Amino acid sequence: MGIGTCRGNVVAVAVAAMVSSVALAQTATPPSLLRPLAGAEVDWSAGTVTASAGAAADMRMPSPDAARPGAERRARAAAVEKLRAALRALCVRGRERLGEKAVETALAHASAVRTEYQSNGGVVLWLGVRFNQIGAVAREPVAATGALAAFSVHSMPLELAPLVVLGGKEMAVPHAQYRQERPPADAIKVRRDDQGRLVLPAGGEGMLDRLAERPVVIYLEKVLP
Repeated sequence: MGIGTCRGNVVAVAVAAMVSSVALAQTATPPSLLRPLAGAEVDWSAGTVTASAGAAADMRMPSPDAARPGAERRARAAAVEKLRAALRALCVRGRERLGEKAVETALAHASAVRTEYQSNGGVVLWLGVRFNQIGAVAREPVAATGALAAFSVHSMPLELAPLVVLGGKEMAVPHAQYRQERPPADAIKVRRDDQGRLVLPAGGEGMLDRLAERPVVIYLEKVLP
């Protein structure tokens, strides 16, 4: 084995170790908030939908480098189809699902979050989209990066855009992300009514209108199916 090969192996091992450490750092989401969906994975804590796909190298190409671009295109196309299926199945609220316009808008914002290039020219690719790039029910994607409010509720199913209500007036938040941990002191305690809506406590009238502008973080004790 030559010196160059040894050096290459050392670099490869170092890169693999770095990738592994990053992956471990990103697995803090509790299993209850990581859900498989139509061949993809939804991280309800991070607010992401991710699909992976691989493509083998075309052995007719003269070299792995020449085969790699085609393999990457095929892997991406397969990941897009998995992501499309997952977005169509994603729960907006109750039985409601995303419309085709919202799905295609989200796919237009999807990007590769990880790519592995194999030595023979094959490619494995992870394609992801964030909740704030999805929009709810044909809404435009929300560019906000922070949360207007934190809610605390005992139990509820995982929904992309739950309805919030007060005094008969309701509003769908652009999107929600979830935590299963102790809520912060300023979290607003809400309850779920028999229609599955989150009911704000008295005095929250001013907040209701603003909920359409920014996402919320919901702290819950139990995830309902």
